[in-house]
Amino acid sequence: MLLFVGRIQPLKAPDVVLHAAAELLRRHPELRTRLVVPLVGGPSGSGLDQPHVLSMLARRLGLIDVVRFVPPIEQSVLAWWLAAATTVVVPSYNESFGLVALEAQATGTPVVGARVGGLTTAVRDGETGLLVAGHDPADYADALERIVFDDQLRQGMSEMAVKHASGFGWADTAARTLDAYVGAMESMRDRALALAE
Repeated sequence: MLLFVGRIQPLKAPDVVLHAAAELLRRHPELRTRLVVPLVGGPSGSGLDQPHVLSMLARRLGLIDVVRFVPPIEQSVLAWWLAAATTVVVPSYNESFGLVALEAQATGTPVVGARVGGLTTAVRDGETGLLVAGHDPADYADALERIVFDDQLRQGMSEMAVKHASGFGWADTAARTLDAYVGAMESMRDRALALAE
């Protein structure tokens, strides 16, 4: 299962997932009988207010039998989807934090994502998932291929993903925020003392 979770809009690049899945099937037609590509989420924001555009793309790419369009679901149910996936694909053009990537890793699912914004912190490239520079579907297919066909790599990433995601709980985040403020105050104090001398 190659799972996409997010708003169905161009910024999140669900079309890249579809093109990458088509490329993966072109390379490995034997996957067709067991591949499923759910796109979980609803339309929002600028651009894709007509979800049928992705449905038409799936049909054009010959994926209509493997793609599932799933409306937004409750967080408790989403956790089961994330845990069941082989990988979660996050090909966004911009991602301020990468919450879906962290949620996926918390369930032990490795991520294939774009090397942008918060995803570079949320995913440890090569350890908890694979980050792709750019949005070329062939590059995503390469990353997906590695995770799908290398059981040892996927299992190792799964174990590391849970450990990595656990470091983003509220207590750890609050402690890091406090450390940042203390560091900023000490730096300002040192500059003020230097100016006073």
